[in-house]
Amino acid sequence: MEADKINQAPQSELFIRDHLAGYRTELANRRTLLAYIRTVLSLVAAALVFIKFWKHPIVIGLGWALLPIAAVILIRGLLTYRRINRVVRREEKKTGESDGPFR
Repeated sequence: MEADKINQAPQSELFIRDHLAGYRTELANRRTLLAYIRTVLSLVAAALVFIKFWKHPIVIGLGWALLPIAAVILIRGLLTYRRINRVVRREEKKTGESDGPFR
């Protein structure tokens, strides 16, 4: 009896590989957001070091220039995350899957 259950196709319309693909997509999206955040933190740390510890005006100017660049990268990362998240949710609705990964 157990062998019959193992060899049967899943009851849902989506097979296990489709469910796992959803998880992989969600994890990749989160990993990308974390990479953006890591980059922003590195830029802010470098900017603060340049501003605080160097006395040369060009280096201080470079530090001040890194701060808005970090803000732009953070905004882009958040927008990318939201855009991909909306696409994934839209695809879930098309397939009729009500409980997406990590909910």
